[in-house]
Amino acid sequence: MLESIHHIVLFCKETELSKEWYEKVGFTYVNGFDGMHWFKLGGTYIMLHPSDTTNPGMTAIHAGVHNVEEMFQHVVSQGLEPLDHQQDSKRIDAPVERPWGDVEFELVDPDGHQWAFTQIK
Repeated sequence: MLESIHHIVLFCKETELSKEWYEKVGFTYVNGFDGMHWFKLGGTYIMLHPSDTTNPGMTAIHAGVHNVEEMFQHVVSQGLEPLDHQQDSKRIDAPVERPWGDVEFELVDPDGHQWAFTQIK
């Protein structure tokens, strides 16, 4: 039976550029082979796969974090720009509390894949 997601494949035009971005965010690098790169996120792997096309704006992944403020400060210190996708991807200065109770912020990787970092309750 189903137990978990083993890995998610994200198609990237420049996997080396994407690899650098994922390292800045704080994902744990596992290994690479032939332009592909694997990162670990909890019990799931994120695979960056070379491709001529991507799905910008079509992929949205929410990662749970224990301290959203700390994560926010980390990504800012790495030169990344946290966004609020519900405000036309406007740059924000702090995590946002959603009407449904989540506290989070978003980042967009070099290929347009959206990542939300959400406080674990």
